[in-house]
Amino acid sequence: MNYLNFKCDINIEENPLNLNIDDYLQVGIRNNPKRRFLFVSKVLGKHLACKPKIMDEIGESIVEVYNTKNKGLENNKGTVISFAETGTALGHSVFNYLDGDYEFIHTTREKVDEYKSLEFLEEHSHATDHNIYFEELENIYYGDHILLVDDEITTANTCINIIRKIQSIYPKKKYTICSILNWVSNENIDKIKKIEKELKCSIEFVYLFKGNFDFNISEEIQYKEIEDLKISEKNLCVNYINLDMKDYIGNKRYIKYSGRFGINKNDQANLIKVIKREKNKLEVKNKEDNILVLGSEEFMYVPMMFAKEMEGNIYYHSTSRSPIIENKNQNYPINTKFKLNSFYNEETVNYVYNLEKNDYKECFLFVELRQDKKKYEKIINIFKQTNIEKLNIVVCS
Repeated sequence: MNYLNFKCDINIEENPLNLNIDDYLQVGIRNNPKRRFLFVSKVLGKHLACKPKIMDEIGESIVEVYNTKNKGLENNKGTVISFAETGTALGHSVFNYLDGDYEFIHTTREKVDEYKSLEFLEEHSHATDHNIYFEELENIYYGDHILLVDDEITTANTCINIIRKIQSIYPKKKYTICSILNWVSNENIDKIKKIEKELKCSIEFVYLFKGNFDFNISEEIQYKEIEDLKISEKNLCVNYINLDMKDYIGNKRYIKYSGRFGINKNDQANLIKVIKREKNKLEVKNKEDNILVLGSEEFMYVPMMFAKEMEGNIYYHSTSRSPIIENKNQNYPINTKFKLNSFYNEETVNYVYNLEKNDYKECFLFVELRQDKKKYEKIINIFKQTNIEKLNIVVCS
């Protein structure tokens, strides 16, 4: 892969399902001195749009590899933990397809005073504070197995941080680190084997691709942060849709079934029932048009599941905290970029990418928390800069 002024050579050593790596990722540049590049997934529905079914099938594929590797082993009681924000939907999907008595929770950057948090550090991220509000779970106390799920594992340091934290208070026999991409070097594998002995547990890996890469950037990009857009007078049809997600948590009314505070298999069944009931509120008039369903930050899985249920030519992705540099080169993944404020915390910057990539006619923007309509003025103005004709703001609380 060689676009612009950087080069990334990827060598795949293990590919258990015989997949094509080019169908799964592109390489982008980001404004982060800790790590200048980013593997931009084509299938996660985060920065790039994909069909929602493809996004959900990634979790199913990881479970397929997991089941093959653990065939004949009885270990079907535990907890699935995925990492905010990119891995939230992936981990939820893994949990959904995983057989046995498993619970699911994802880390969050939200501060929720009503709940006790298990905190840890994600070292190479642009936003390092993670919380796990684990009090509603049972298996994290009593189960013997934890699956950690993220889109990409590079050094496994983040996973080891959380394993050490959990092992110090609720010791487990086994940890499985699941990902699409695994770049963990032999040197780091040797370190992890020593950590296994130290912590008296097993640490295994499940992945769709394992290998290594060599990234080089020939010169520093002179990058200027995008400025706020001027107000557009374009006529954009804005519609508000309220969904009843049945059960809520906390003063802000977070959706119980998102996984932020932990769910079990019964909760998952209830979520699917709610989605099938509420999907009728999301009507697409022209099934020939390209339609975008847009999640927000950590709130990825629930919008993706609604997108799967909607009729029409539906694409899905989400807003992101990750600041990727944009370029008009069509071989580069991020061609257009807009900046907005987070729907969770106004002082936090978000980005939305490639809004005009698929010539969308209509968008369904999913927001988890109810806001004053003035909070949507900026995102409405962003959509006025595009060719999208109708914006449906889908409020889930």
